[in-house]
Amino acid sequence: MIAHWGMRWCTAVIAAICLCGALCLPAAASTRPEDRVVLVGVPGLRWEDVRPQTTPVLWGLARRGAIANIAVRTVDEHTCAAEGWLTISAGARARPARDACDPPPGPLPAGSGAVVPGHARLRAHNAATVYAAQVGLLGETLRRAGDCAAGVGAGGALAAADSAGRVAVYRDQVHRMTAEDWRRCRVTVVDAAGLTTAPAQVDRLLGEVLRRVPADAAVLVVGVADAGRPGLRIAIDARPTSGPGRLTASSTRRTGLVTLTDVTPTVLRLAGAPVPARLTGAPWTPRPAPREGRVQSLRDRARAARTARSMVAPFNVALVGGQVVAFGLAALAWRRGGAARRRRIRAIARWTALAAAAAPAAAYLANLLPWWRLAHPAAGLAGAVLAADLVLVGVAVLGPWGRRPFGPVTAVAAATCLILAADAVAGSPLQADSLNGNFSLTAGRFYGFGNLTFAVFATAALFCAALLAARASRPRRAVATVAGIGGGAVLVDGWPGWGSDFGGVLALTPGVVFLTLWAAGRRPGPRVLPAASIAGALLVAVISWLDARRPPGERSHLGDFWHRVLNGEAGQILVRKADSMLGSLGSPWLTVPAAVALGLILFALVRPGGPLDGLFRRVPPLRPALLAVLITVAVGFVVNDSGIAVPAVAVLLAVPLTVAMALTAAAPEPQGCGAPAVPAR
Repeated sequence: MIAHWGMRWCTAVIAAICLCGALCLPAAASTRPEDRVVLVGVPGLRWEDVRPQTTPVLWGLARRGAIANIAVRTVDEHTCAAEGWLTISAGARARPARDACDPPPGPLPAGSGAVVPGHARLRAHNAATVYAAQVGLLGETLRRAGDCAAGVGAGGALAAADSAGRVAVYRDQVHRMTAEDWRRCRVTVVDAAGLTTAPAQVDRLLGEVLRRVPADAAVLVVGVADAGRPGLRIAIDARPTSGPGRLTASSTRRTGLVTLTDVTPTVLRLAGAPVPARLTGAPWTPRPAPREGRVQSLRDRARAARTARSMVAPFNVALVGGQVVAFGLAALAWRRGGAARRRRIRAIARWTALAAAAAPAAAYLANLLPWWRLAHPAAGLAGAVLAADLVLVGVAVLGPWGRRPFGPVTAVAAATCLILAADAVAGSPLQADSLNGNFSLTAGRFYGFGNLTFAVFATAALFCAALLAARASRPRRAVATVAGIGGGAVLVDGWPGWGSDFGGVLALTPGVVFLTLWAAGRRPGPRVLPAASIAGALLVAVISWLDARRPPGERSHLGDFWHRVLNGEAGQILVRKADSMLGSLGSPWLTVPAAVALGLILFALVRPGGPLDGLFRRVPPLRPALLAVLITVAVGFVVNDSGIAVPAVAVLLAVPLTVAMALTAAAPEPQGCGAPAVPAR
């Protein structure tokens, strides 16, 4: 009966998704091609370097054009100039065959053009990597369209060369370019390398470029690489047909942020050339915005990105280490205290566990406060997280549910789930450069649920569903509770434009099915979880198919993956994700704590008469909640490229929730408040 009911529910959900997707597909956007496109690449240039007094040309260009931060991350954490130019050449993450920080090779003159030495080796090396980057794609696409690309400087030649390494027009310096040279090719790429430590020199070079290029040219200025520590760089789009604004792209869905792989499709679109489907980026889209305040806001976001990325390890270490120390001290004090002292210790430890459980959600809520504008942004971020944590704990304890034994724990889990769901529906503003959120500097994911956010969201949803279902007076209500919360979580996690999480649907569906069967009073057999995994795969396939029906500029990566499956290119993505997943095991800071914690949880769950059996009898929903989380993170570890980070982050929420429940179950019942109705399942 329950299996039949569950199948009807899944069918209804899939039908609703199909109907919504069919009715809500947006129209395609169009971009008018420009007569000429000039791309000026400046490794290391930041918005902090752009000032009206020291760089008047750059400042004027930024005021009249559309601007953004650009994430230049390629293969390595630190992007050198050659990597940046090769990535523009290929439209995908690429790097030199040897040391990534070797300068671009000096071109060999050939008539009015040049040949890039070792180009064939660069193509072969990058084609064999997990990114399968096709070096020379920019120049080759223009050549096949009956046009060409000119290069100025070694980096410009490397980006403009076709698949054979040939550059139609090449000059080593800007002043050697004639008026005919600027007009001979529709696209010209200028390398401003060597001037990165002197923004004023870059400004003078840019002024010379602007004096020489045709008046109808679209001028793009891009910080193509890092110089010093990794960070966001500048992007300026000064095309004649647009005014002041901010840039965005469907690859990021964040106004004011684009990626280095977006440069190639942008240049091709502006030049009126076809944009190959294999490109991983998307063309820039200017959005009108007031002149004032744009540059400062981009400086603020770059500062926030650097600070949040640097605070990830301290945050997680402090969260785990703080709990170990606090609970260790509580255990020592417990052994030496009397009854009154033990009650105080238990209360303090319970509050500590609730605060630790609320910390992951607080890390996202912290972005409601502009902590990055403070003189010391790291301290501001820590203070914002602490303030948000105190608010969440206060709501959990002081709300009407706080008088029930497990009300505060349920409230923390529910608040975490609701906060992340609302954020996903709103476009993920809280996840942007938050602790364990979507990091701009890594350029992995910019919208929807990243793998770390998914781990928090899934754990919170499963605990919330189990605890609320345990209070239901009838099995049918318990099933409806789990199906509603779990099904909603799967939908939020996978729907394009919300969670947009391919692997999350695959991982969360088996956990929800397991919990639904528990709510119905049934013990899942060995065939249930494989069947649930297949159902998750079918569901994500339907979502991907619906997303693939959208125009290319509106799709999420789910729709792009569907097209890559049809084109036979999906294998490269799967290999890259598998390689990243296995590579995550090489981090002892993640692997060892996650393996120990999960091993202990599994031991306590499956061993008869284990150390937590008494707790499981007092709190019946705890065992199925932990099992559902364990199933979800195990599948999530396999299907997500973050690998061991998925269970490691899930433990940050599951363990303090379990400790808080254990301390609550050991405490005496509050006066005037009965124990919750917790039916045995």
